[in-house]
Amino acid sequence: MTSKNHGTGDDSESGFADLRSSLEEYRQRSQNAISVIDVESVTRWTLEIFKAWQEDRQLLVFGNGGSAATASHLAEDLATFAIPFEHPRRLKVLSLNDSPSTITALGNDIGFDAVFSEQVQQWARPNDLVLTMSGSGNSANLVAAMKLASSLGCQTAAMTGFAGGALRKMVDHPLHVEIHEMQPAQDAHMIMTHMIIDGFRSLVRSQLGMNVSGRADS
Repeated sequence: MTSKNHGTGDDSESGFADLRSSLEEYRQRSQNAISVIDVESVTRWTLEIFKAWQEDRQLLVFGNGGSAATASHLAEDLATFAIPFEHPRRLKVLSLNDSPSTITALGNDIGFDAVFSEQVQQWARPNDLVLTMSGSGNSANLVAAMKLASSLGCQTAAMTGFAGGALRKMVDHPLHVEIHEMQPAQDAHMIMTHMIIDGFRSLVRSQLGMNVSGRADS
């Protein structure tokens, strides 16, 4: 029987130390990305979402890959966490990347560049909010959807990294982090997502006369 060499104790300790150092270095890169978030821009966009809730307008969100997961997370928390369940008025929020059947049908029948613009055409109304998320800011399907949203009279926003690409220049509310690495840029986008959720939740509860726990203030 051939024995397997699992390495010496010294090798194992050295490998652990190297990995720990690498992870610590990544944590620092992520913290650097978070530190360049423009809080003023996030505040303005959060207020727009709050106004949309007050006026019964809707928010459409979408992205590709990891950004699609961030968009889904934002939509889920705004729909189920931010507003008390007993309150009749909810924020109408829809993640356009959450239906595999819709995405694959549009991708197969028209092309992947149209998977979001066709849904914007279906759902968006004038003065609705449309938010996309992209590391590069140049994904063709996102750019096409945001061009259409603008032409329909929607308010547009984009979370971007790197130099911001086409999306940063074309939207009404750029939510940009000048970070030239995909994962830390996406980390910053997720933090912005949680900032928006927390800020919106606070605004709603303040208007409803409730504290952060959801109870009515005495």
